[in-house]
Amino acid sequence: MSRDVPRRALDEIDALAHRHLDLVGLWRRASDVLARAVPHYWAPCWYTLDPDSLLITSHFLDGIPELPAEWLAQEYYDNDDVNKLVDVARSPRGISTLHDATGGDPGASRRWQENMAYGADQEVITALRDRSGAVWARWA
Repeated sequence: MSRDVPRRALDEIDALAHRHLDLVGLWRRASDVLARAVPHYWAPCWYTLDPDSLLITSHFLDGIPELPAEWLAQEYYDNDDVNKLVDVARSPRGISTLHDATGGDPGASRRWQENMAYGADQEVITALRDRSGAVWARWA
């Protein structure tokens, strides 16, 4: 893949964010952009987080209209796992892969073990931030 592909994808997503689309419209269009730039099994999974509490306020993934309760329990109550949305949102970089978070052994993560059932073997979480650095959304 050319190094220009990720840069173009970021530029396209930035342009979409300035088009005043509704949230699901933005996520659908951004999913199309990511599909061309990042190999994946199914589709990106999108979330918004409340910037103060960092609680999930919405979710979008074609084919899964509602987050399974187990996913939320794992995200907020499983203190032994890595690559949690809140941790990435609070991190200085605002981006993390499951591979990096596990020191190269994603199989050590319960999240990885459970996501394998859905065909996922890799994960990247990115916090989308405004110009001040405040988190306004994230995708995985």
